[in-house]
Amino acid sequence: MAEDRLPAALELLPAGPVSLRLAAPASKSVTNRALLCAALAEGTSRLHGAAPSDDAQAMAVALAQLGAGIDLGAPGPAVWTVTGTGGRPASPARPLDARLSGTTMRFLAAAATLTPAGATVTGAAPLLRRPVGPLVAALAALGAGIADAGDGFPPVTASGGGLAGGAATVDAAASSQFASAVLLVAPYARQPVELTAERLGAAAYVDLTAAVMRRFGAEVDLAGPGAGAGHGRVAAWRVAAGRPYRATDLEVEYDASAAAHLLALAAATGGTVTVTNADPATLQPDAALPALLEAMGANVSRDGARLTVRGPEALGSVDADLAAMPDQVTTVAALAALAAGRSRIRGVAVARGHETDRLAALAAELGKLGVAVTELPDGLVVAGPGPDRLRPARLATWGDHRMAMALAAVAARVPGVVIEDPACVAKTYPGFWADLAAAGLAWRAHPGPVE
Repeated sequence: MAEDRLPAALELLPAGPVSLRLAAPASKSVTNRALLCAALAEGTSRLHGAAPSDDAQAMAVALAQLGAGIDLGAPGPAVWTVTGTGGRPASPARPLDARLSGTTMRFLAAAATLTPAGATVTGAAPLLRRPVGPLVAALAALGAGIADAGDGFPPVTASGGGLAGGAATVDAAASSQFASAVLLVAPYARQPVELTAERLGAAAYVDLTAAVMRRFGAEVDLAGPGAGAGHGRVAAWRVAAGRPYRATDLEVEYDASAAAHLLALAAATGGTVTVTNADPATLQPDAALPALLEAMGANVSRDGARLTVRGPEALGSVDADLAAMPDQVTTVAALAALAAGRSRIRGVAVARGHETDRLAALAAELGKLGVAVTELPDGLVVAGPGPDRLRPARLATWGDHRMAMALAAVAARVPGVVIEDPACVAKTYPGFWADLAAAGLAWRAHPGPVE
């Protein structure tokens, strides 16, 4: 069921508790970090088990423009081969297109500073509303000639010539990707880089960045008194000069964010979902979502990499601080709508600057179901009436893949819920609806909205 064959809107047909056992797709977060490291490395790297998504395709196409050799092999999980530039990416003949991918846009903006004559990074209109100013300021502090559109947003243009190195501070309140982007290019600075991130929320994503960098041979260490503190922390890293990336073979682990959407189906329907490749050693912050499902009444068990969630007869409300995993605000809010009681979601002001303003989008769409939702500056209060009191509705996804996948949990439980633009899941999980079909969730096509 390729995304290009999906209807303009679809209605899942609830069939009781789902039963599903499958491997989640490869991690988009690891894939895009590994693609950039491999493209900067000397030699040929192989990424095993990587799965296609629009974000990864955007990164791969742009890295090819920067001179890397990219072979994504046959469709589906495969061995991706990347021949690196030895830290000398070429200046592209045209702007690099990050499409809708914030990770790609920010990582490419940093990589553009290493080109000899510069590069411009742009993307689709929604991406141009995602902030980049703190990243530009941090790269400039390290000696880069770089500028955004003048208002802290893309497009970003770097003049090239490399990084001098030294010390820089980045305000990571809007995105941990700012810190990750600086670190990923830091091994190619002429002097060591000392980066301090202030107001760092989803810190585990930066830990993930450092782990991938080390796999490719970089020397990156935590430094400073803030290291190891909780979310909202001040953290610091030191990246050695003269330790460039080396080609390597890397097994791309599962995507904990995608797996969360699958596990939510079990919680929503009282069914059972097993993800067979959930690496227990992952650093991905969204791997903590099953603990929240337990707090809402689900049973969670693990046997090595096999992670199973069994949903309860009735979901309970939750008080959740999601600062460490803000991408899961859509999942938790959707499940809170199915619960009976008042749920509070906090710590996710950053979600207002993701693919869309996710707090406003959730309030609007859950409201169509008859759920009373109160927007807060950093979260939501969801007064869940329970699934039997939700009403049929046609829900917009706001062009946001996580909205679509989160609302699927509601549609799998409540009859008459129609989800618009289901193909937007291709950004990170093209096979999502096919996997739901394997769980016995058939769907009915609906036409697009009337203009």
